[in-house]
Amino acid sequence: EAELAASLSDERRRRQPQEPRALAAARVEETEEERLEREHFRRIINAFRYYGTNMHERVNRTERQFKSLPASQQNLLPQFLPHLDKIRKCIDHNQAILQTIVNDCVHMFENKEYGEDGRGKITPASTFDMDKLKSTLKQFVRDWSEEGKPERDACYQPIINEIVKNFPKERW
Repeated sequence: EAELAASLSDERRRRQPQEPRALAAARVEETEEERLEREHFRRIINAFRYYGTNMHERVNRTERQFKSLPASQQNLLPQFLPHLDKIRKCIDHNQAILQTIVNDCVHMFENKEYGEDGRGKITPASTFDMDKLKSTLKQFVRDWSEEGKPERDACYQPIINEIVKNFPKERW
């Protein structure tokens, strides 16, 4: 009986359509690609959340270096320490904006769940990720602030002018 059951089981397996190896490999590859995408996403969310810590550490290091100078040299820059305090306030404001962005990051993309809600453990981010984040903040300033208007106009106005020239309102 055992032999008969084993041979029937083998026969059933042979009759079932087998998944082509290329398709199976593609599924494994897709899973690996998704894993890498999820890992990258988590790194970026972590960098957004680590920004304040990283930047405050840098400002504190600068302040320590400044205070290690002789008083005669410190006196040459009387507004330096108050300027660092302004920078700290800007860091806090930027961090509040970045935290708002990542608060609901689990639901950021359609049909994707990334597991974390942007409130998990923060770990030090790589220099590369922090540089990319600072670049992103500069883009926010360029694209949305009054201070960024000159750069925004320099970047976008030539494109806008060409669109207006080639597609006048009267024609549409």
